Parts: sequence; structure tokens; C-alpha cells
Amino acid sequence: MLGQMTEKARELIRIALIDDDSSVRSAVSRLLRSHDYACTTYESAESALADPGLPDNRCLVVDVQLSGMDGFAFRDRLRDGGIPVPCLFITAHAETDSPEWSRAIGTHPCVLKPFDESQLLSAIDKLLYEPTAHPAP
Repeated sequence: MLGQMTEKARELIRIALIDDDSSVRSAVSRLLRSHDYACTTYESAESALADPGLPDNRCLVVDVQLSGMDGFAFRDRLRDGGIPVPCLFITAHAETDSPEWSRAIGTHPCVLKPFDESQLLSAIDKLLYEPTAHPAP
């Protein structure tokens, strides 16, 4: 039994969630785990960057308006560091009509808060299984 559990754990897709709101981290990580994803949570971009295991994730779910370094700066730091992990942004404050927003978000997907679980899971599936649709940072 233990061998089977270890083998299954190795097969899980790893997703990192970076959000400074503890209730969002709790709810989203619970949702991801209930759908057989392994989820590591971080309360800031800085704490995620300090984790040497961050590049081992298949995708990152990143809040745009983090305390400290924001989600876009975090994505840029990953890109500049050669860490090619695809990002899905989440935010409650999208300015989708602004040219600055369009430039900052680029081609990365974004889910607006509050979102239902199907919206988030669908966006993650597209990011994981249609990688050409959404380039890494």
C-alpha cells in the first residue's frame, strides 16, 4: 500500500499558488488537492522565490496584487532567471481595458476573483495541456 501511495504521489502534477490572502490560499489549495494536484502555497513572491523547489512546479497560480513584489514583477523575475514555469494570474482588480494592463499581462491567462472552481480548473487545464497557447514567463 505504501508503495502505491508513493508512486501516485510522484505522478501528481505540482502547482504553486502565490497569494497574500490566507483564505484564498486555503480554498484554492484545497480545491487543487481535491482534483489530485499537489499544491504548495506561498504568501508572497519573495517566499516563493526563496524556495529552490519552485521550478519543479508545472504551473504557477499567481495573484497580481501581492504585498511586496507584485505578480507581474514576480513573473518577470522568473523569466529573467531562466525559470520557464507557465503562470496563470488571478486578481480582483483587473483593468482589462487599459493599455498598461494589456502590456503587463501579455499572453498569460487571467481569472478574475471571485471565480468558481470550474473557471480556475479550466484555465489550469488549458495552461497544462495546451502549452503553446500560453508561453512560460
